[in-house]
Amino acid sequence: MKKLMVYLDEDMHADLRALAFQKKTAMAALVRYALDKTFEDELDAIAAERALDEAARDPGSTMTLEEYLEQRGIDLPGSTYAARPARSRKVAESRRPYGRAADGKARR
Repeated sequence: MKKLMVYLDEDMHADLRALAFQKKTAMAALVRYALDKTFEDELDAIAAERALDEAARDPGSTMTLEEYLEQRGIDLPGSTYAARPARSRKVAESRRPYGRAADGKARR
């Protein structure tokens, strides 16, 4: 955990201290909670981008969906993700919205 110094005016500090006392927690825990709830979506997006960058740098550190499900002991009913045949590239491209090919050009 890293340390961050934050300056608060006297009134906010007193109010935060009183709230921490009422909730029987630390002032720092209240600040962390407020930051998490205020910027939850943005922080999640940044963490996801960081995870994708790490996976791109070291693909061997990732696992397949099947490996994850097996590791967690999850058994999905019906056909599994891997059991479904993959669509061909031509079929996938034909389903792009507004008749656009992968390169962005309009198809005829």
